Amino acid sequence: MFILTQLQIEKYLRDGVLVVDDIMCAEELKVARDGLHETLLHHGVDTNDLENTAHHLQKLSSTNGSGGVLDLFYPSFKIDIGSNEKLFRATQQLWKASHAHNGESEHELILMGKQERYHPFGKFDADKGYMYIDRLGYRIPTKIAQSVGEKMNPSPEGEQSKTKKSRAAIQRSLTPHLDCCPDTYNSASKKSKWRPIQCFVSLTDNVEPNTGGFEAATGFHREFHQWATNRPPSTITHRDPKSGAKSKIEVTAPCVGEYTHIRPKEDEHVMKSIFHVPVLSGSAVFWDNRIPHANAYRNESVLPRAVVYCSFLPDVDINRIYVEKQLEDYRLHRKPRDTWINIVDHGSEVESSQHQMRETHEFSELGRKLMGMQEW
Repeated sequence: MFILTQLQIEKYLRDGVLVVDDIMCAEELKVARDGLHETLLHHGVDTNDLENTAHHLQKLSSTNGSGGVLDLFYPSFKIDIGSNEKLFRATQQLWKASHAHNGESEHELILMGKQERYHPFGKFDADKGYMYIDRLGYRIPTKIAQSVGEKMNPSPEGEQSKTKKSRAAIQRSLTPHLDCCPDTYNSASKKSKWRPIQCFVSLTDNVEPNTGGFEAATGFHREFHQWATNRPPSTITHRDPKSGAKSKIEVTAPCVGEYTHIRPKEDEHVMKSIFHVPVLSGSAVFWDNRIPHANAYRNESVLPRAVVYCSFLPDVDINRIYVEKQLEDYRLHRKPRDTWINIVDHGSEVESSQHQMRETHEFSELGRKLMGMQEW
């Protein structure tokens, strides 16, 4: 089953970002939207009365409202999207075009003019893969986020400035970042999984900028390795604990797990290359994990932006181990163990802040393979 045209594949290789329309049909979209609204209502959020119920979104976010990203993993509508056959077949095509190689070294691929293809996991079968159970995004309009935040934490009388309201907002933007660490990008031992292509499916139209939508530095994956090698350090102010004297010192640009913040000053040229990517409902957005991305600083729309993050993992050793743990967490209704969640894994002992609501889900044959329940 071929989902993408050669022109689409070439665009992905050039830009590192590809929007594919009509991954979901109208009926599938309705089921997904209904499922999203029912899930949110279960957690106290009435999508028809956000002014009075949106405060419940806070308990669903481990990112302090950043990007409207919610720790909701297992609703049945979401698992359906994550095992969508068209979505997986398109990913397979992109894996084959962008990352599959015959085990050549990085030096050999550089000589072939294909450095972007290099990864330390060797040859893999791009016809096989696994579902990566991720979060969903529900970014409410900024005016509502600020209004609800002000009700919960009212400012002292006379302090109703725009800055105060912005700080009070229950949601904020997801600032430009990478979901990989440049310093360890080509190190297999530093990772819990390998996810070269990221993806989400949009349940709402997001065509205009400044409406909470996806932004990216298209084409950056082609300069990523040179940038990572020459990335300037961060300059911070150091205070001497004895004298109290301040001085400027340089430190290595930080990564937190597989999260890398794009710094406004030191990475200014990267920040300036990040722009809005228009997306229609039912469309999927694929991007290379070396692409800096964000969602908009504000959502000036009167409607929430809703997306389901739903990428796949190639069939390599590190991902087979990851998928076994992911399946265990799914069966036990636990949050998946991943880089953004503070979960301690000591053998069989796993600490998780909450058990996840999980509906009974009937997996297709493809879905069972993607979940690691059945061998390929």
